Amino acid sequence: MFLRRAIVLASVATISLARATVSAMGEVPDDSHKARVISVVTAQPAQNDAIPVLAPLADLAHSLYDHGIAIQADIVDDAARNLSGGLRLGGANAGVGRFGADLDLQKLLGIDHAKLHVLMAQFYGDSVQSTDIGNAIKVQGWYYPYQQLGLAQFAYEQDFLNDTFNIYLGRTNATGLFARSTYGCEFVSAPNCPYFLPLMTGGLSGFPYVTWGGRIEYRPTTRLYIETGVFEINPQRKSNQGFDWSFNGSTGVTVPFEVGYRTSFKDDNYPRHLQIGGWYNNANYTDPLLNTAGQSRVFQPGAPRTYSGGRAGFYALADQVVYRPDSSQRNLALFASTAEPFDGRETFQSESSLGAVFTGTIANRPQDRLGVMVTYVTFTDKELGYMNDLLIKAGSASRVSDNELMFEVNYDYKLGYGFRFEPNVQYIVNPDISGNTRANRAPGDALVVGIRLAFNMSQALGLPVALPR
Repeated sequence: MFLRRAIVLASVATISLARATVSAMGEVPDDSHKARVISVVTAQPAQNDAIPVLAPLADLAHSLYDHGIAIQADIVDDAARNLSGGLRLGGANAGVGRFGADLDLQKLLGIDHAKLHVLMAQFYGDSVQSTDIGNAIKVQGWYYPYQQLGLAQFAYEQDFLNDTFNIYLGRTNATGLFARSTYGCEFVSAPNCPYFLPLMTGGLSGFPYVTWGGRIEYRPTTRLYIETGVFEINPQRKSNQGFDWSFNGSTGVTVPFEVGYRTSFKDDNYPRHLQIGGWYNNANYTDPLLNTAGQSRVFQPGAPRTYSGGRAGFYALADQVVYRPDSSQRNLALFASTAEPFDGRETFQSESSLGAVFTGTIANRPQDRLGVMVTYVTFTDKELGYMNDLLIKAGSASRVSDNELMFEVNYDYKLGYGFRFEPNVQYIVNPDISGNTRANRAPGDALVVGIRLAFNMSQALGLPVALPR
């Protein structure tokens, strides 16, 4: 009953927002991962593929696109219900509407190989993650606790020296440019969209919370790249809606770096990606468990113990197309990732994922995708001690484990005209309570079912989803 109601409500919301978008030229997808997602190159829709009722708007949008303005818009809605386990049974609905544009500054201002990326985002709803399960990692990827309209991207990008160098800088986030999984955002849960451990432990700012930052990428060959960057760390970024462009609240910087190898169907029958990188974070940080006197903050309240900056860690991501049933771009790809900080004083000690994505699972539906992913995380002794002290204080005899497994299976069904329908099932072994510190017992293994509904205005108008590189 809940899922049926959620489908109806999400469909109504999607159509309503789509209509509002048509009149306001609104809502855009997060393009920050485009440089990574080059595993499948599908033909772009033609203008006559637009929804017939939107034909006049399609004509205008195509004219703008031809002049270097790619107006984009989308809405993503995640409905989910916890059927067993967790802290309690329940359901929730959450999502986002995004809008903005990519501007080709070469066409508009005569600046060679330059683009400007502008993006706004509005979030809504609640999640079973914290209210019903307690988990730190989101089971509904588009849930964010700050329900506000905010600036999610304002960045300048330019290629130099025959595309050998690329710069990307402005109000942006590091997780859109580093440790970006090729297939992670094909899943509804969020351990790899963005990569959770570099986000939480490495201090890499994540969408939609922008800070000042930039990245430079060197491409010695068409397949190999080396990149590094510097990004502001600002704990106040989540509450200022992205419009406070000062450095008030800054506590330091994080410096990520990455070496990668990537191919696509344009130059490889079995495309692959390999990314090896890490980070250095100079901001001070607090102990999850101890106060300044070295006692548990759960039983002896007080200011947390603070450590000086100098944190670092590493990550590695890889994926490979391993099977093609025919000469089309239908394919089966496998992927894996791992990350670990060099210190053990924060929340997570390690995170690793394995998965597979079959694109074009059915021959006559080449854009549908079937995805399977399993993620394994371990907690530091400090975080484990903090969570279990909370349970002891609450009078519970149960304890959370130092490790956790998350499984997801989904099927991404393309309905056409920019609409997508994605049923999914998740199972969480040993859920934690980092997302609900008021829990009075350890959560049970949780079974979650959900439906993602999405609408992309660019595709509905028969437009490419991005400006060409």
